[in-house]
Amino acid sequence: MMKKKTKVFWLTAAALVFLTGAAVPPAMAYFTTYVEAEGGYSITLGNETTIEEKVENMEKHIVLTNTGESDCFVRVKVFAGSQITLTMSGSSWNQGEDGYWYYSDIVPVSGNTEELLAQIAIPEEYKESFNVVVVQECTPVLYEEDGTPYADWNRIADTRTDIGTADAREAGEE
Repeated sequence: MMKKKTKVFWLTAAALVFLTGAAVPPAMAYFTTYVEAEGGYSITLGNETTIEEKVENMEKHIVLTNTGESDCFVRVKVFAGSQITLTMSGSSWNQGEDGYWYYSDIVPVSGNTEELLAQIAIPEEYKESFNVVVVQECTPVLYEEDGTPYADWNRIADTRTDIGTADAREAGEE
């Protein structure tokens, strides 16, 4: 009886070793496989802007230039640490509820925005090390059926070549 239990034990142990051995190579392959990617596709959406920032006397002067191929609308968001107070002003700029500052006019190709001014107030202990970050975005000028221009800040660029699918999605048919 003892020999039968020993034999069952060794057969079970051998089966476990075999199953474990069979499972190790796929597991090792999973944990050691990697992929390198290189290259990409450059897309041109026709809208591009550059930003010019100058800091003088604790004021950041912000001007955007439309360097793209078509007229656009622009917006700017300015970030700083919680210890820094920013006071924004500009005659053609309006603050939106989302924290962005929207330029009220269309920026033509090669045209500039009027200046957006960020006055910076910093406690003395942070004067040596601080950052004020400006993020700018642009979107093409779109037109209503009656010719009224508008900006769609939620529009997603579709770079697929299947135009029929893109048209169906815009029409809400997909």
